[in-house]
Amino acid sequence: MTVATDSLRNGVGPATGTTTNDNAAAGQVGEFVTATVPVGSAVSLTTAVVSNMTSISLTAGDWDLNVQTNFNITGGTVVDVRMGASPTSAVIATQAVNGVVGTDALVISPLGLAGATGVYTLGSVDCRISTSSTVTIFATALSNFSVGTVSVFGTIRARRVR
Repeated sequence: MTVATDSLRNGVGPATGTTTNDNAAAGQVGEFVTATVPVGSAVSLTTAVVSNMTSISLTAGDWDLNVQTNFNITGGTVVDVRMGASPTSAVIATQAVNGVVGTDALVISPLGLAGATGVYTLGSVDCRISTSSTVTIFATALSNFSVGTVSVFGTIRARRVR
């Protein structure tokens, strides 16, 4: 038996999505939410201060979430960079624990660069966000540096898995 209506979603039957190269509708399996900060709009960081790169709003459900952050370093002495996803504005990213964002740092990269200039890219592994109501997820970043400048640009994306 094939079911092709939304009336059997939410545990009663199969969820609909899309069977072509378009986007799944809001609330359906496969729904895709994304926000991108281009290099020309990079967010300046202050050393040892967590900043929001961007954010997305996710409605109730289970989501796979991924963040890619590009650290644009100019003439800097950089000790480390950190990035990921957080349900709290300007709080360092944490990884999922039991379906919610937890307390362990998601991505930390010790750099030890001196006088560096260039773009250093970090990407997170997919993490699960399970929420019973609409939640804002922030792509956050932090860098510890003593000279130069550091800014961030990149993308946060999520796909509804159920």
